[in-house]
Formats: sequence, structure tokens, C-alpha cells
Amino acid sequence: MKQQAINLFKLNRDRVLQDRRISKSTFYDLDAFNTAKKRIFTEDISEISLLAILNEDTINIAAYKDIELNYSEIDILYVELKGINNLGIIIETIQQNIPNPVILIFSYQESILIQSSRKRLNQIETEKQVIEEDFSTPWLNLQQPTDLENSFLACLDISKFSFENLYSFYLEFTRLLYQSILMQLLGEFRFYKHLDTEIIKSEIEKYLNKEKLIKHLKAEQIKTLEFSDKISLEQKIINLQAEAELIKVRIREVLLISKTL
Repeated sequence: MKQQAINLFKLNRDRVLQDRRISKSTFYDLDAFNTAKKRIFTEDISEISLLAILNEDTINIAAYKDIELNYSEIDILYVELKGINNLGIIIETIQQNIPNPVILIFSYQESILIQSSRKRLNQIETEKQVIEEDFSTPWLNLQQPTDLENSFLACLDISKFSFENLYSFYLEFTRLLYQSILMQLLGEFRFYKHLDTEIIKSEIEKYLNKEKLIKHLKAEQIKTLEFSDKISLEQKIINLQAEAELIKVRIREVLLISKTL
């Protein structure tokens, strides 16, 4: 699975590829690393590797620094998992304790999940970073990928992202990860490089909330015995589905405009 990730990201170039194992014990001495987290790292992780480093020396992209941001280097880590129940804790622990911007590639069985976090400098403890926002793909099957998954996976080549500076590169990459939700929402995928995700974020949240409510009402409908109640719930579901479709239409309109930029 690791070699497939290397191939997808096209990391075997210049001096980018590192493929150095990181001992899990590296994290054990951290201030916030308690017994529970140690158990999770021991039981749920098979391997952590520094897969690649992107900086001015390895890929010839300029660093970016200001009073709030330090994008001098991007680290790409590969994490092979034995279990995924504690994935959120693993992501949080790694991202909070590596000051550089990090791209995490998780592998589990036949699939990978890719995660990143936008960070800014902590103005009080300047050696630390504050996580502003997390981005993650769904699990993507590498052994038998769907056409949708293949469309997304084809976008991971690092040479296709902005070379203006490392901050622009990382922003563009997080944009790709965020747009992975369009596979589920629209049943298609295309990467809109210039799309301001804030424009569609609220619409996507509305859509997901309606889908969640539809799922809840369908479960209620199954449990309901009264025929009149079933009919009432069915009408609510139909109305919500119509509203969800209208949201999808609005999202497609925004994407169409972005496509022309």
C-alpha cells in the first residue's frame, strides 16, 4: 500500500522521497501523551513513516513565512493502521505535535484516507502551531477503485499543485481534500482549483444536515406502527429530498462558474 501511495503522489522524484520509519515511542514523551493514547498508538498503528519532505531543497518551491504562518516545509507521513476506531485521536495527536504542515496518508486493509490541517503560529508559545481547520477524504479503495475514486486519485500528483510557494501548495491541496465530498454529494468528481470553498461550504453543510434528518426520519418510519404517522413521515422525507436536490442544483451552479475561471 505504501508503494501505491508513493506512485499516486509521484513522490519518487528529486530529493522528495524519504521513506524513514518514525518510532511510535517518539510520541510517548509528549506532555499530553497519556496511557490511553499510548495504548491506541500501540494497538491501532502498525507503522509510521516520514514518506516525503517538501521544501526549497527537495522540490524547489519557495517557503512562505509571516507573523502568523510558517510554511517552510511540508511533511508527508504514511500511517499503516491495524484498526480505525480511534482515527480521530491519532490524527489530532500527530497534527498537534508536528509543527510543520503535515499531509497524512492512512492505510487500512485495501484503502487509504488522506488528511491535512491548516495551521498558524501560536502567538503565545511561538514554537507551537494552532490548528485552524481539518480536511479529510473518505476511505478510498486502491485495490478495486470506482470510477469516482479513480478520478480523485488521479489528482494527487504533487506536480499538479501550485509551485508559487509552499503555503499556496498546501492551500490548494486542502482544497482538493475538501472537494472529495463532492463524490458523495454529486456522484461525480472534478477538481476545481480556483474554487473558494467558503462559497459552497454552507450549502454542503445544509445538504448534509438534510441527509442526516432524512436518515433519522426513515428510521422513525420503520418503527412507527400507525399508518397515518407513516404517511406523515413519508411526506416530510419527500419534502426534505426535494430541498436537498435544490441545494445540489445551487452547488452545481457555483461549480460551473468556478470551472470558467
